[in-house]
Amino acid sequence: MLYFSTPYSLPKLDMVAVPKFSGGAMENYGLITHCENGLLFDPLHSTAARKQRVIAHQWFGNLVTMEWWTNLWLNEGFATWISYMATDILFPEWKVWSQFLQQTTGRLIMDALEHSHPIQVEVHHARSVLEIFDTFSYKKGSAVILMMQAYLGDDIFQSF
Repeated sequence: MLYFSTPYSLPKLDMVAVPKFSGGAMENYGLITHCENGLLFDPLHSTAARKQRVIAHQWFGNLVTMEWWTNLWLNEGFATWISYMATDILFPEWKVWSQFLQQTTGRLIMDALEHSHPIQVEVHHARSVLEIFDTFSYKKGSAVILMMQAYLGDDIFQSF
């Protein structure tokens, strides 16, 4: 990951499509598994950012991870944020940051609703982890990461 001056630590990274895999994608260290059509190019639905996000999990989640599930938003927020950065570098004509801003505006409305919750959720038992894998940890987490980057500036942000 050039942005943080941390090279990929394994000699290779494989991506495999798995028949009848219902998980969308799983970011195993060195082997990313996708549902059958998850690796195909789809001009109507952006799969590039999704692929970038699961690749980012090789760093955020596999190489560096949170101490406990309470801070899940850090893994998911960083991976989502860096997926937009990578997609913007690869496909600047897509203007993914404009899409991010539009999506964030919608999320702010959702965040004001009664069923919203903070991005950092106290998890007391591992069996309740699946409850916090939601739009708040992914999308709200990435919005907070982007705000920190903008506020601190790249030099300070990258030095952490």
